[in-house]
Amino acid sequence: MTPEASSAVTRELVERFAKTVADFINEVGKEVREAAMNPALSSTPALLKWQMQQLPLLEEQNASIQKGVALFQAGDTQTILSLADRMHGLDRQLDGFPLDFAGPQYAEVLDRLETAVIVAAYRLCAAARGR
Repeated sequence: MTPEASSAVTRELVERFAKTVADFINEVGKEVREAAMNPALSSTPALLKWQMQQLPLLEEQNASIQKGVALFQAGDTQTILSLADRMHGLDRQLDGFPLDFAGPQYAEVLDRLETAVIVAAYRLCAAARGR
């Protein structure tokens, strides 16, 4: 990454990316908890996959991103860019994990938030590449 590209990675872009990821993961966590209390959903395979596999992974990624923000503020740009590059592929990571695990009314919200994560990750990576 060139110094010019590094300077294009602004605090605003980094913070927007981190907030967008946190918003998505917080919403997933909320929907998982609510669905787990619903007897009609609590033992469905889709919910169990989210509870046992995807939510813990997303929470771990969010913690890494929050650390990446702190490192960015200390001058390390590469860590947050690497994390953004991975989150740019969130749609592939979520293949096989239906967003309607808590009901169709929540799938739309999760889809919108997932798209926002991908867009924020793309913008951050594009700024680093000077695009």
